[in-house]
Amino acid sequence: MAEQKKKSEAKKKTTTKAKSNNKTSKKVESKSKKVEEKKEVKTRQVVDTYEAMLKEKKNKKGFKAWFNNLTLEQLIVGGVVIIAILLIVLIFVSTKNTKTSKGDDIVAKLNGKVITADELYSELKTQGGRSILTSMIDEYILDKEYKTTDEMKKTAEATVKSYKSSYGKSYKTFLSNYGISDDSELKNILIQQSKQEKVVEAYIKKNITDSEMKSYYDNNIKGDIKASHILISVDENATDADKEKAKKKAEEIIEKLKNGEDFAKLAKKYSDDDESKKDGGNLGYFNTGDMVEAFEEAAYKLSVDEYTTEPVKTTYGYHIIKKTGEKEKPSFEKSKSTIIEKIVDDKKENDTTITAKAMKALREKYKLNIKDKYLKKAYNDYVENSLTTTTTTTTTSSSK
Repeated sequence: MAEQKKKSEAKKKTTTKAKSNNKTSKKVESKSKKVEEKKEVKTRQVVDTYEAMLKEKKNKKGFKAWFNNLTLEQLIVGGVVIIAILLIVLIFVSTKNTKTSKGDDIVAKLNGKVITADELYSELKTQGGRSILTSMIDEYILDKEYKTTDEMKKTAEATVKSYKSSYGKSYKTFLSNYGISDDSELKNILIQQSKQEKVVEAYIKKNITDSEMKSYYDNNIKGDIKASHILISVDENATDADKEKAKKKAEEIIEKLKNGEDFAKLAKKYSDDDESKKDGGNLGYFNTGDMVEAFEEAAYKLSVDEYTTEPVKTTYGYHIIKKTGEKEKPSFEKSKSTIIEKIVDDKKENDTTITAKAMKALREKYKLNIKDKYLKKAYNDYVENSLTTTTTTTTTSSSK
């Protein structure tokens, strides 16, 4: 009985041990399976990662090849598209708070009021809009027609210096009165005026007719003459008594000439023209426009070796003039360049509409088309008024 009990316990222990070993075996098997699964997962991850790397590398190679195959034009177009997109985004962001619900640009805001760009434009164009528009147009076309030269710049700078010297402490007031902000703006205005002067001269030359030139030749072109003079100087602002004294002295010298005294000797003794008196009053040859008008007219009326029997009054004083030589009138062909120059000077001096005509023609050359109805009418009225100013044309005489 005791032996049977021992066998039963031994069998029970063996069974328990077997169960325990079976559990252990299952644990080991489960653990081993998990390890294998982890290995498999890890392996799969490595494989997947490697495949992804290969794929990425392939993609990179593909992109690089694609990019390298792009032409310069395609790259430029692509760049322009990107820039355009960025600009659109920038404009959208920047205008988010500067436009009305209708899309109008906002210039200013205040309680209960929004002022738009269109409202401001409508107001400004009625307050000097035509003048500003014309200036903008003229500046553009003048710059297109003529480059700004160093000579233009130097002339403008010299003029500014002259203004400063003339106006002194009032120079800034002078600028302010004409709506000019500073020296730089004044120089630019002067340069534009130089260019406008060239436009006017070109316009006149283009429109001079042969009949106009022939008429000028017949009536105004003369041969050179040679003359001597004795000057008794007197200031324009002198008293009447001083002017009368100078005139009387000149009349006394004329009496001496009538009595047969030599003109050259009298010039050396009495003339106040220090340069010419050394040579007996000789002025050499000259032509129309070289002397002051009164002197020139008196000299041309004389015959060779004849002198004026009355003193000739000019801004310099009183002259006794003797004509000592005369050349033949040059031919029409040889005079053409002189005639053109004289007509240009004459029209610039006496035709007050010439600048308006020249600039109108230049604007038409550039196909000016004003779209705004109000400004178009204002411009047309301005041109019409500029072209109806009274003009006079006379023979030009320059002062020496």
